[in-house]
Amino acid sequence: MSVARRWTVWRARGPERLALTLGIFLAGFFLLPSGKALNNVYYALVLAPALFLLRGADWRWLAGSNMWRLAMLLLAYLTLSGLWSAGFTFDDWLHEAKALPYLAVYLAVLACVCVRRPAAWERLLRGVAVAAVVGTLLSVALYYRAVPWPARLEFQAAVYNANEGATLLAGCLMLVLFHILPAARGRWRQAGWLLAALVLATGIVLTGSRMPLAAAVACTALGFALRRQWRLLGLLAAAGALALGLLLVEGGHARPALERGDSYRLAIWQQFAARVAHRPWLGEGVLTDDTTQIAAPDPGAPPLTMNHPHSVYLATALYGGLPALGLLAAVVASALWQGMLAARRGQPAWLLVLLVGLLCMLTDGDRLLHAPRGIWFYFWLPVGVLLATQAQAGGTHASLTATRCRRPSGKR
Repeated sequence: MSVARRWTVWRARGPERLALTLGIFLAGFFLLPSGKALNNVYYALVLAPALFLLRGADWRWLAGSNMWRLAMLLLAYLTLSGLWSAGFTFDDWLHEAKALPYLAVYLAVLACVCVRRPAAWERLLRGVAVAAVVGTLLSVALYYRAVPWPARLEFQAAVYNANEGATLLAGCLMLVLFHILPAARGRWRQAGWLLAALVLATGIVLTGSRMPLAAAVACTALGFALRRQWRLLGLLAAAGALALGLLLVEGGHARPALERGDSYRLAIWQQFAARVAHRPWLGEGVLTDDTTQIAAPDPGAPPLTMNHPHSVYLATALYGGLPALGLLAAVVASALWQGMLAARRGQPAWLLVLLVGLLCMLTDGDRLLHAPRGIWFYFWLPVGVLLATQAQAGGTHASLTATRCRRPSGKR
């Protein structure tokens, strides 16, 4: 066989060959020490190889998904919004625009691996869950060695802050409880994954992040209801009531978290909502200065500077106006519908992972379009999996895979 034909045969599996490197990248959210290191891993191990492996057939397959088209339209619109930003410069816009192909390639590789290499995909998910557990234990050991225990846990990994770390852990918790654990065979494996779930839940609690904790509890309860595990739902309700009662009676080290109030969220949202109302149709553009100042709680103290809207939905409206927010709502609605279809088939995990992200995005986060960071995990990961499921259901997957995996005919 000639070199050209060998290359054609090897390339016939396309981007799904990147299952291992994609898994390393996803595990890096919990194990790599900085966002820059995570970006470099993505560029070297996923993006660069995918540019050679992605073919027109892959893009056409993805284009069969309505969710994919909506997502690309949203990202393209947000990218173009930089052109009407008050602080527009071509170099700054080009820097932001690079995030669009980065994210598109990530979703494409994710979809191909998920659908076309299901066994490797399952191993990848288990590896990421283990990485989340190891990363949590390392963070606890390293952080509390130098900081007193009541302080909020800060992750020694490539996450933005404690809230983002807790959101990632909450998504992993849904995967462990409703995808990995039900498929585990043998008591020892089940016990191991139950212990992993306990570590992830403890990590969420130690961050002191209230919305991720509330989202994890609510989505766990929903998962038990979808799986008709009424006894477990009752136990969760009883445990939640007991924990709430203990907090109200004694408080202890949890009282500072309860006394943080709205963490200035209401004042921040008021400032940004006024800016959205001023430019509702086009927004201020993705290059806008998204910092704001709010009054300090102590009289005479200088104002506090907040560096983003602390809500992905409000931020999307700020950058792209109501059209961008409407496109985001359309992507979310399509993903939720696909997730509910999977839940009806007894597979609620990705619906729950998505719901965790959507709830946490209410009170934290900013840009949907960015180089690799936490939102690639807690929002774009479930969206990518669900759009792959939608594309597979479109009827083109079977014929595409057969064509791509068939050895070229002719003499060797």
